[in-house]
Amino acid sequence: MDNHDFEDIVRLLKAKEHNYNSRSIPYINGRIEIIYINQLIDKTGLAEFVVRPLIEYCSKLDNSINAQTAADGIIYAIECTIETDPSKLDDIILSGMVVVLFSTDSRYLVLNLKMVEKRAIPEPKLTYTMRGPQDCFTENLDSNISLLRYRVKDKNLRIKNFEVGRRTKTRVAVVYIEDIANESVVSEVERRITSIDVDGIGESGELQSFLLDKKHQILPQMGIIERSDMTFHTLLEGKVIVLVDGSGLALSAPKVFSEFFMTCDDRYDNKYFGMYGRLFRYLAFIIALTASSIFVALTSFHSDVLPAKYAISLMEMRSKVPFTAVFGALTMEFIVELLRESLLRVPKQIGPAIGIVGALVIGQASVSAGIFSPLLLIVVSTALLASFAIPDYSLLNTFRILKFALILVTGAFGFYGFTLFLTLIMIELVSMNSFGVPFMAPWAPFNAYDAQRTLMYNTTMATERQNIMRVKNKKRLKDNQP
Repeated sequence: MDNHDFEDIVRLLKAKEHNYNSRSIPYINGRIEIIYINQLIDKTGLAEFVVRPLIEYCSKLDNSINAQTAADGIIYAIECTIETDPSKLDDIILSGMVVVLFSTDSRYLVLNLKMVEKRAIPEPKLTYTMRGPQDCFTENLDSNISLLRYRVKDKNLRIKNFEVGRRTKTRVAVVYIEDIANESVVSEVERRITSIDVDGIGESGELQSFLLDKKHQILPQMGIIERSDMTFHTLLEGKVIVLVDGSGLALSAPKVFSEFFMTCDDRYDNKYFGMYGRLFRYLAFIIALTASSIFVALTSFHSDVLPAKYAISLMEMRSKVPFTAVFGALTMEFIVELLRESLLRVPKQIGPAIGIVGALVIGQASVSAGIFSPLLLIVVSTALLASFAIPDYSLLNTFRILKFALILVTGAFGFYGFTLFLTLIMIELVSMNSFGVPFMAPWAPFNAYDAQRTLMYNTTMATERQNIMRVKNKKRLKDNQP
């Protein structure tokens, strides 16, 4: 660029009030302008690897300089590229790069000296495990990718970067293993990401809402992963991982219903204990969803199915309660949900105190006052404990809503409404897809190999990857392993 264009570009960049910082370095017949954002770059690296060598080189009166000369033998930055388009300058600087302009050269340098404040690698908060690694993702995308590369040293690991958001330009990474993952799933994930046109994305949950098959679907169609070890296992299964800069949770696709009940311990512990734990979680899920509704049905409509003596005892307890069973169940579930939300939002120091007050004082006082029956308190408390056994909270949140609808329908029609509502839920589950994979697979449609591995998983037993994923390379383990 000639000197006139150079001065115009520098003046426009400084006049836009982006809080840009700059440093000028004169040289023979010209000037270098270094432009950057102070809060996004490594100032020590900029001084040592860019400014200092440029000053030393330009201080010699017989030296001329241009972008190519500076990139080849002067600047020590590891990532250094040459650009020619002046219209990209704003976007490059706002992304945290350092731009080096030359008054006698139409080209300019782009240096990666980013240094963004970030947390150290934390311990898991959502998916705690007794055995296995204790590291998980942070809000920094580069740190998350480094955790994956540390575990997957495969030349076929692919990481494709995208920018989402017209204003935020949030970095999004799609990660998969090329010779395993299904190409149609990879291309569909990438297509949905590139088609997003929104002001900004700040967290993976916001991105997830744009990637769903059905925008108004209440059930989760993608998985969330906090732990890096679980993420690399997911990659080896042939799935696609989506990482968002600024989010400590990764997204996985496809995701089927049975996988919401898996934990890291199922892979690391004895296979029989893993099967026991998984079956126990299925049972806990059923209890959390249906316990209160069954209580309403038995006490209001179908007490004749109970033993005669217990039915009489139950009616005597109910006779002292002023409310109907359905109103009592709804009220108790509301109190439980209120307690759950309060424990999530209050500071950790007073959280245990609220739990004690809610569980002991309110529960015991309400029973002693005759507002609720003791059996209802036992049923609701058991359902609350059962809900905590479900590993993935995204599935639990969905059925927390459906639980109230099930109580209302059961209160209106008894076991007939109870059965009808569960049937409708099952129809919806069976009809769902997650990026082309049936949500209830391997049970509907049934696949014997996948169903067996769903109940009892062990790496030595699973010689092939799941059939439902339709991966390129199904073989996981040689058949002649000891």
